[in-house]
Amino acid sequence: MTPDEQEKWFNEDDSFSPDQISEGELKFLPEPPEKPVLHSLNVLTVSRDSIETGWILLEQCYKHLDAVPDAEVVYRYKSIRGLEVTSKRNIEAVLVKGQSVQLTNVTHKAELCVKAEVRIFYRNPNGTFSLINGPFHRKFLDGYYPFHVTLKINYPSYLLRYVATKPGAQAGFSVKQSENIVLVDSYFEGMLNTEIIFQPHQDQVVRK
Repeated sequence: MTPDEQEKWFNEDDSFSPDQISEGELKFLPEPPEKPVLHSLNVLTVSRDSIETGWILLEQCYKHLDAVPDAEVVYRYKSIRGLEVTSKRNIEAVLVKGQSVQLTNVTHKAELCVKAEVRIFYRNPNGTFSLINGPFHRKFLDGYYPFHVTLKINYPSYLLRYVATKPGAQAGFSVKQSENIVLVDSYFEGMLNTEIIFQPHQDQVVRK
């Protein structure tokens, strides 16, 4: 961005002042910010095959994208395949390049949805499984701005039992669980990594 574009971005009504950003240290926000913040909605589907291979389906949508001339969504997964854009709104052009999605001329109320397969389901030495995701962060220049992340994890309850999350439930990081679903919702600043832990049912054969 040019200096003029940067100044315009900082002065937008829905932007945050420099004293409202962090330097990367994770801080949960007990209450949602008054102004809309970037929202990443993630649906993660763990299947029977995931137990054998570690691959899960990721469907992700971004809302309240910043109105900027150019932006980039970067995925740091070690193993990712089939990354594609499924829909866009108020974005002139999108380009998938490697493990990133490049956006051109993002306007107000822009939305972006993608899907991919990612290998983030791991078997632990004690026999449990972990779904590890992140880091989530909203970075501009040298600061980290408030971010809203929602994770909906679909899993086969006849094969796996939900055990816990890391971080644990707390103000700014809510965890709800029902049959086949774990729902995490968080407002935070900085960088967030998540781990969802599952225990296989004793009568199930799991991969070694």
